[in-house]
Amino acid sequence: MGAVNLSTELLRAFITVIEVASFTRAAEILGRTQPAISLQVKRLEEAVGYPLIERKGKDISLTERGEALAIHARQILRLNDLAMAQFEQPSPSSKLRVGLPVDYAVNTLQSCLTDVVRKFTETQIEIRCDLSRHLLTAMRSNEIDIAVALFDGDDQQFLFRNWKEQPTWVGATNFEIPEGSDIPLVAHPYGCVYRDRMAAALKLAGKSWRIAYSSPGIGGVQRAVQDGLGLSCLTAPTVQSGMRKFSEKDGLPVLSPLHIGLFARQAQLGAGGYAAMDAMARTLELQSSDAQVE
Repeated sequence: MGAVNLSTELLRAFITVIEVASFTRAAEILGRTQPAISLQVKRLEEAVGYPLIERKGKDISLTERGEALAIHARQILRLNDLAMAQFEQPSPSSKLRVGLPVDYAVNTLQSCLTDVVRKFTETQIEIRCDLSRHLLTAMRSNEIDIAVALFDGDDQQFLFRNWKEQPTWVGATNFEIPEGSDIPLVAHPYGCVYRDRMAAALKLAGKSWRIAYSSPGIGGVQRAVQDGLGLSCLTAPTVQSGMRKFSEKDGLPVLSPLHIGLFARQAQLGAGGYAAMDAMARTLELQSSDAQVE
């Protein structure tokens, strides 16, 4: 049996439907009719021999095979669009909206985007720093085009690449865990993935805790830890001097791994957008010393 060549036109229809969660909206973006988009997805399903999208009323979800194909489809479209970008005239008013998490390698991610800004002078880059959950909500409402965010591991709508990283307990070098009283925690405000990890782990271990310091910025959290105000949960890119790691040997529970995702609305990216994605992916791999690419 000969190899089946997947049509980029069919793959683009498939990915666009996933990103906007609507056949009708995908048709508007791609300049086609809704029946035409439905037919393209059906043709793709016939080519691979499996159903890819499930429809329940107006709700759309990916099948297991659809999730697997989406990963490769995004890579194929990325290469196609980068190749074609070499022959296109740059848009004088293109805009790229990037979302970065306040609690994961934000400084280095901002720095890596500087080179993109210098190279793609026609692209106006807007950067928004926020909690991961807010960034993913902004992705779904089309407020940003690219985001790095911590997530639960089951969000496939805009996922381009993802990594796993093991968070660790950290405290000041001279910090001692109090006995007979609540463990003081340093955390971001409610809704932060790190805060949720700490609370869930301590609850399962039957240990009491309290929030001793809360800040929306990573700098404030790092300084509070270094000052000895309490324990926190951090990953390799945000651990600094003046901190030491704590573990089960210190009576603390193991923290669940984190999923770090690079999300993008590929239906509306240009060469500058892909360059930003590549720069952030390289940075995440360098920063995550213990990360495992999935």
